[in-house]
Amino acid sequence: MGRRVRRRWVLNPPDNAYFLAETPSSDHTITLTLTEFEAMRLKHYVQLTQKDAAEKMGISQPTFSRMLESAHQKTTRAILEGRDIKVYGGHFNYRRGFVGYGCFDCNNEWEDESASKEKKINCVKCNSGNVYYLVREII
Repeated sequence: MGRRVRRRWVLNPPDNAYFLAETPSSDHTITLTLTEFEAMRLKHYVQLTQKDAAEKMGISQPTFSRMLESAHQKTTRAILEGRDIKVYGGHFNYRRGFVGYGCFDCNNEWEDESASKEKKINCVKCNSGNVYYLVREII
């Protein structure tokens, strides 16, 4: 009997859940789970370490590494074979009530319960003042 699958935490679903190839070579679609998509977002867009990204998702670093590798393989296959990419499914829960800031310069995002639009703040990672207020809630 295998181990049970732990729920992962996803901040938000993607704005685009389906990416179409311009000239697809087949009718097959590659499906990325929401957790694989979130792993790629945290590692490559927000630029967190695997350890920090795994903590945000509520999983171990080795599990995060396997999930990220799976996402890379699927994405690479879709690009090379001209297939569509659909983001759908997986074992996850949405994080609720995320409030904080994001940095336009280094793409870092961090939680801050006292965050407000009027508050002037610098990025905790790169100290840039080019910061935006961030509220993400799932209804």
